[in-house]
Amino acid sequence: MWVNMNKMATVLFWLLALASYLMQWPGLLSYLPLAALIVAGAHLLETAFFWFSLKSKSENPGKDAALIMIFGIFHLQGFMAKNQ
Repeated sequence: MWVNMNKMATVLFWLLALASYLMQWPGLLSYLPLAALIVAGAHLLETAFFWFSLKSKSENPGKDAALIMIFGIFHLQGFMAKNQ
């Protein structure tokens, strides 16, 4: 349950960051696109770090890699719970 709520919050973050980028929101909200780039970089590192594990344990590693790029550790938590 918590993983799904975290995934919904992550999708909301990505949507707000995209809206901030497109609409050029003023003030602190103008930093959302920068925060999104930092988070995307962290997700890229997660994907690279877990790539060999995904290739050996996942039925569709490309799909799992894309979901890690979107949801990060929240997708990995569900993936690790299935494999235990």
